[in-house]
Amino acid sequence: MPTKIEDLRKAIRAAEENLKNYKARLDTLERECPHQWGEVIYDPIKYPGYHSPGDPPGTMGVDRRLPSYVEPSTTPRWTRTCEVCGKVEITTRTQEEVKVKKTPVF
Repeated sequence: MPTKIEDLRKAIRAAEENLKNYKARLDTLERECPHQWGEVIYDPIKYPGYHSPGDPPGTMGVDRRLPSYVEPSTTPRWTRTCEVCGKVEITTRTQEEVKVKKTPVF
């Protein structure tokens, strides 16, 4: 029985080493790819609203949580895929753009 266990441990170590090597090769190939990004897709993360019943009366003393409603919310998210290598990038970061419009004054 101990030889089977040791064989499994060796197989797992070998598989982990292979996985590490595959990830390194993939990272290198993705870094060298002259990415041609496809269409940017808006794919927001939606959190539904819910009702929290709070703590039962007579428990928790002054720290008791009262019943409440949590509003639904949305986190903006965009995804793009490289048409050459298939790398997928996802971001939730945004940047404010300020546009200045000049109008003539007479």
